[in-house]
This record gives sequence, C-alpha cells and structure tokens, in this order.
Amino acid sequence: GESLAYIMYTSGSSGMPKGTMITHRNLVNLLFSIKKTPGISPSDRLLAVTTISFDMAALEIYLPLVSGAELRIADAETIRDGRALTQALAYRKITIMQATPATWKMMIDGGWRKALDLKIFCGGEALSRDLANKLIPLCTELWNMYGPTETTVYSSIKKIIGTGEHISIGHPIANTGTLILDQHLNQVPPETPGEIYIAGDGLAKGYHNLPELTDKNFIDNPFTKRDGEKIYRTGDLGKSTNDGEIIYLGRIDQQIKIRGYRIEPGEIEHCLNIQEGIKESFVSAVEHKPGDQRLVAYIVPDKKILDTIKSKIPPTALAEEDVIFSPEHVALWRGALKDLLPGYMIPADYILLNKFPLLPNGKIDRKLLPVPDNLIYREKKHVLPRTDTEKLIATIWAESLGLESGVGVYEDFFELGGHSLIAIQVMMKLEKETGQRLPLATLFNHSTVEALALLLNMDSKAITWDSLVPIHPDGTKVPLYIVHGAGLNVLIFNTLAKQMNPDQPIFGLQAKGLNGIDEPLERIEDMAAHYISEIINHNPNGPYALAGFSFGGMIAFEMAKQLKGVGKEVSMLAMFDTEVSQPHKFKPFPARIIYSAKHLINQLLFTFVLLKEDPKRTIEYKTESLKRRLIQLYWKFKYGKDQSQPGFFGYSNKIDQQNEIASENYILTPYDGSIEIFRAKKRTFYMDDFEYLGWKPFALKGVRIHDIPGEHNYIFAPPNDKEFAHILQKCLDNAVI
Repeated sequence: GESLAYIMYTSGSSGMPKGTMITHRNLVNLLFSIKKTPGISPSDRLLAVTTISFDMAALEIYLPLVSGAELRIADAETIRDGRALTQALAYRKITIMQATPATWKMMIDGGWRKALDLKIFCGGEALSRDLANKLIPLCTELWNMYGPTETTVYSSIKKIIGTGEHISIGHPIANTGTLILDQHLNQVPPETPGEIYIAGDGLAKGYHNLPELTDKNFIDNPFTKRDGEKIYRTGDLGKSTNDGEIIYLGRIDQQIKIRGYRIEPGEIEHCLNIQEGIKESFVSAVEHKPGDQRLVAYIVPDKKILDTIKSKIPPTALAEEDVIFSPEHVALWRGALKDLLPGYMIPADYILLNKFPLLPNGKIDRKLLPVPDNLIYREKKHVLPRTDTEKLIATIWAESLGLESGVGVYEDFFELGGHSLIAIQVMMKLEKETGQRLPLATLFNHSTVEALALLLNMDSKAITWDSLVPIHPDGTKVPLYIVHGAGLNVLIFNTLAKQMNPDQPIFGLQAKGLNGIDEPLERIEDMAAHYISEIINHNPNGPYALAGFSFGGMIAFEMAKQLKGVGKEVSMLAMFDTEVSQPHKFKPFPARIIYSAKHLINQLLFTFVLLKEDPKRTIEYKTESLKRRLIQLYWKFKYGKDQSQPGFFGYSNKIDQQNEIASENYILTPYDGSIEIFRAKKRTFYMDDFEYLGWKPFALKGVRIHDIPGEHNYIFAPPNDKEFAHILQKCLDNAVI
C-alpha cells in the first residue's frame, strides 16, 4: 500500500515542476470512495477524455476497471470537438463521463441540447452556477468534484441538484478531513474565509526529491495526537457553511490587499454569480492613481439580460471591447451585494461585457480587460453638483478617491472607497478651501456630497465637536463606549460596528481640542472625567460597557474607576491591544538607566524575531516608525514649543504631545473589577509583557485574554473585524452586571 502508484508532475502557481508521489493506498482510497459515492456499477460505461499527464486520468482508467464497468477511450480528435464528443456519448450509450468545466462548456456551445442518461463528474476547475444550470437538465446526475493533485485527484464532492442553490464542493470523501484555518492554524467560524487544509488517506508522500517544499506544504496536523500525521496546505481559499459544506473561493495568491484590507475576490464573485441574470463574473483591483486601488467587478450577463440590454441600444451605440451599459441592472446587483457582504468588499466599479477576453489556456486575459475610467455605475441616479459648495466637495472627493468620472451629489463617501486616511485628506483640503474645520466623525452622518454641503453652508456653530460620537446609536443592548487611540480617529471603529449585533449600540469618544479652539486636556484623569460627563448626559443611569484602543485603554481604565467611584455600574471594561506599565520617569535614576538599556536590547533582539517571521512587513513597519520619529524631531527643531501645525492625522500636533505627556504622568492604581484584554495575534513591536500586556497587577478580579486576528494597526480592518466583532459581542452578552 505504501509503494508508489505514480508520480504526477505539476507546476502550480510557482511554475517550477514538482513531482507529487501518490501511493497505491492513496489511489485505492479514492477509487473505493468514488465507487460508493457518486457510485459506479458493472453496467456502467465510462468515457475517458483526460490526457494521461493529468491526474484526473487515474480515476477514469482505474474506476471502471476495479468495478467491472466498461471503459471507452476517446481519441484526441473527438476530445477537441464538442459536437463530436456529444455524439460519442449518445452513440456509445455512455453513462459516466468526467471532464473539466471547459470541456462541458465546449459541448454545450457545440449544440448539446438533448438530455442523456449520463452521470457527470465535473472537476479540475471551479464549477460556475451558470454552467451547472445548463448541465442539470442534460444529465441524470451532476457532481462537483474538488481536490489538488497532492491529495489524490479528489478530496470532496457534492451532488448539484437545484438550479438556485450555492455551488459548493460539498463534504470530504471517505477517510478524508477538510479544515478551514487562519494564518495561525486556528479553525475559523462558519462563513469566515480561510485556507483549505486536507487530512486523511489521500495525502501524498510528498514531492519527489524536494524535502523542503514537502515540509512546507505537508505540515504536522495540530488537531491530532498521533505522531507523523500530516495535513496538506492547499493554498486555496474557502469557507464552511453552517451545515458543514465548503464553498471554494479561489487561490490565496489571488487575494487582494487594499489599504490593509485583505479581500478574497472569489467570495465577491461567488455572491455575484448567484444573482439572477449574471452568467460569469471576475473581480479585480485596479489602480486609479499611484497607491490607490479600487475594486472592479467585470460581469458577463446571461443571454436574456444581454438581449434586453441590446434591444434598448442602437447597434451603432455599442462601445468597443464589447462593453455594455446597464446602470439599472448594476444597481440591482449592487443592492443585493449589500445584504451579503460588508461594505469594504462591495466593488465601486461595474463593467458589463459580452464575453471575457481569454488566454489560450481558457483563463481570463487580465491585460485586455477595459479600465474603468468613466464606467462607474452607482446605485442612485448620478446627479451632478448644483451649487458651488457641492462642486467643491465633489472635486475634492474625486481627486482624493481617484475618480476621473466625478462624483454625484447622492454618492456615499464610504461606498466610493473612502476610508479614514482619505477622510483626513478630504477634511484638510476642505478646511484649506473654506476655512471651516470639520471633525472626521462628521462623515458618519454626512457621508454624501449633498449632506456635507448643507452642513458647510450652515452657521459654523451648527458643527458639533462633541466628544461623544454616535457610530451605531440604535439598539436595546448595553451601549459600548470606545475611546479613541493615539490617532484620535473614531472612524476606524465603523467597520467593527457594522459586524456587531444590529441591536448593539456603539459610541466613539473623540478628544477635546480637535477643533483647534478648545485647549486639549493633558491629564488622563481629566480626559476620563470629560468623557464621563458626555456619556452621563446621554445615558444617565447606565450600566456602561467601556473599551479603549491602544492609548485609549488607559483613559477607559480611569473612566471605569471614576464611574465605580460614584456608584455607577460598569458591566465590562475592555482593552483593545493596549499595553501599560507604570511611568518610568518617577523611578530612581539608576533604575531608569537599567530599564532603558534592557528595553532597548530586547527591542533589537525582538526585531530579528520579527524579521524571521515576516521580513517584508517588519521592514515596512520599522521604516514607517523611523520616518515618523524623524519628522517629529524636525517639527520639534522648527517649531519649538509651538506645535500648532497639522500632525500625522490632520489635527494640531499639540494634541499628540499632550497625550504623550498624559501617558507619561499617569500612575496606575488597581481597579476593583475584571478586564477583558483583546490581544492582537500578530506582533510588530516588542512589549515587556506579551501575555497580559501589563494589566494583570491592576485588575483585582482578574483578566481574561481574547486573541484577535491581525496586527495592532489593523485589528479593525477587514477581514479581522468580523472575528473581532464576534468575540467582542460574546463578551458583551456574557457580561455580568
């Protein structure tokens, strides 16, 4: 059983040939599992159409032979001709055939219209819903098959029945396990994307004469105590449904990262492909201007929609490259995506095509896809700016967002691809042009050009700089109040709020002094008292759930102490990746010197650890940190004590300095309660206490650790926000008052 049955060479995404060593045990497990389900009997006739150099051929050859069935082998000429292949099925009375989606599509395009007594195995590539809908009435059974060469042809299968269901890859075959894991090899919750790992009797011995690659892809199974048991890292993205089936989402190396947001195009494509009227879709990131990428959905509508669209357009009006214009259909599809995906995953641009440009191997030729210069479709009617203020705002948005086609007055800043960093640029430009300063949080309730223009046209007294910012104010649960981090930006909590329970109220707390008029506070105690006064004005009776991000954790800690001191109930106190220690400036001079030297050495040593784990990200992070320190030194030299110039986040740098002073002078004393610590899994800097982040001595009723995905600066960024929100909501719901 452990002897080699064959070595199958594949190149994969790397392009380097690697020989996968398949044993007789691997192959026998596949054959006897498929023999049972989907099933084959001695009365069946199987037509083999796969070249011997493709691992699917092993199933075609040996499955009928070990089952007493009849094997027919198609010649090369027939295999390349869809019409001839369909005729061969009928003439030879074939009952089972296995092929890739490209072959089945070729047969349908060749005129296959009459139903056959045929069981279809479809594998090798992802099966689209459109193709499945066409195949179901032409056969008796349609089976979707998934598996990499390294796990012996197929690892999971699914019988596709209804034309309206999701196309999944189903459940594992016999003696096989399928896992969806994150980058730390932890299982992810249902409906959460992760990498597909496969265990069981189908796992190959590894790669011939490539031990390092074998060790990299065939790793020890962390979920078993049996020595030597492996799981295979497929490099494929997938997610499990609530009933345990798996949805294939594409390759990990096709993952898109936009401004720290990791996006799986396959998940968006899946949600598009289940919409009525869509035949195929392809999602990509297109750079509108250097450093600013936007999601673009390329869609091929089905024939019915195409005919409807073309009937309304004069033949001479059809654009080049088969581009079709139908804003009304795009609006419907885009609206449907809102119910299925978070906002950051909804494409901003939609381009409809007659067909996709293809490479010789049948894959989409990305270079020939049209660039979406003026092909941006919106949910609402594109109304041009009408007033001078609207024109100014629309121009600034278009420049900042890289939209050459301009911005309509009803279009939403966040739906256009706006985020907190772009918001800073927008508000700074608006202030420069109008002389009016607006808080970033304004965009929560004034996210369209029209709404923002109305606000700017009002008396400046109407612009509120309250510290309490409603992020999601509605709901009956105990409200959660989140204190800003060092950047003072509460917009970053928006993505987290959207993933929480709809009945969960969430408020942000922004600093005093952002308007450039009020004097910023320079004591943690004063900041806490100021925020408490605004909270009690809004919610006099409580109870109160408090959280702080980074620097804000210290303020939330002091707020909890002050609230308890006046008899208020604090149901939960949470730290979002906040590290603390007693201020070192009050220690004796020798102790300060020793600590500083020791801390510097540990920082340097930990940098080597980070470089080993993730060299690219470590260099990026350290470079950015160094750049900011040098700029701050320059500001200190140029402006001295007067630091009123805009800092990194758009407000006066003086506020940053006051926060630093407040942090350095705050002496922690124990809190009569427990603390929930939400700790980022990925570390980008050294800390004295990696386990408790320094909080254990200051929580008299203990601390609870919750590991959340991502690094410090991206714990709120998708897709991390989904898991973070799930854990946080559970803590809030379980909080004992």
